[in-house]
Parts: sequence; C-alpha cells; structure tokens
Amino acid sequence: MSKAFCKDDRIAIANRMLECFAPDTTLRLESGHVIVCWNTYASKKYERRWMTRGQDFYPVWSRLWAHGGTACTALSQLVRWVKGKPVLPISTWSYWATERVRLLRHGDWESAIRAMSDAGYPQTAECVLCKNEITGGMDWWSLDGVTGPCCGWTSGCRQQEAARKRA
Repeated sequence: MSKAFCKDDRIAIANRMLECFAPDTTLRLESGHVIVCWNTYASKKYERRWMTRGQDFYPVWSRLWAHGGTACTALSQLVRWVKGKPVLPISTWSYWATERVRLLRHGDWESAIRAMSDAGYPQTAECVLCKNEITGGMDWWSLDGVTGPCCGWTSGCRQQEAARKRA
C-alpha cells in the first residue's frame, strides 16, 4: 500500500518539477489556495493566486509569467494535482521531456517524474465524463464546473453519444 500524500507533500514535489522547466517559480499553499511565486529577469517578484477564467490551462495573469504555453499547461497540471483535481497522465511529462518538446531541460527531470509517480500522480487518465480509462487520443473538457481529461472527440464517449443521437 502506498503512503498517502498531503497537499504539502505534493507542493514540495511540484516545486521539484518546476525546477526542471521554470526554475524561478515556486508554489505554496495559503489559506487553502495555491500561490504561484516567481521572479522576472528584471528581478521583479510576483506572487499570484492560481485562478483561471473560462478554461483551465492559463491563469488570468499568464502574460506576466513569461514561460510560454506548454510551460503554462504544465504549471496548470501541477496546480491541479496539488489540489487533487483530474490531470493528464504521467506519460505527458515524459513527452514534455523529449527532444521534440524540450520543456524539461533543467535539473534531474527523470527523478522529478519518479517522485511525482511515487506520490500518486496518475499513471493513466480517466475521462471526466464517462469515468472510463482513456485509451488512445484524449481531449480536455471544461464546462459547467467539470474539468479534466476526456475521451478524444473522434472516438470515445462524446462521439458515441453523438452517434446515438443521430440514430
């Protein structure tokens, strides 16, 4: 049986992963909220509560955090994991480390991925709509308070529902 990890444990492991793609950024918990702290190249310090509007990957202050879209998506997955919300599977992190993407280019990212896995980061993704394990392609759902990975649009529960409606 694996050890249960609390949010503080997850924060420490998430900060370890952040060192691999945004070494100027850390997370902390404050009154139940995740706070993102970072320094700019001009030595300006920012601290912002994680808050999104209309989607899940980009906080309302994302233009101040100058690490790019994939890094912002990765940051969102760390925040969601700390909060215990559905996330993309651990294999996504391995993909982000490939030569094709090169997001994880600092520090010991392999050890950081292992630490996340050991702390309970999901090996697979479950569709937030049909609750089945996602095999093959996946999409992201964010509507009416339901957010997380979902079956791909061209296959899976949403396509099957559309086929049932046409029949």
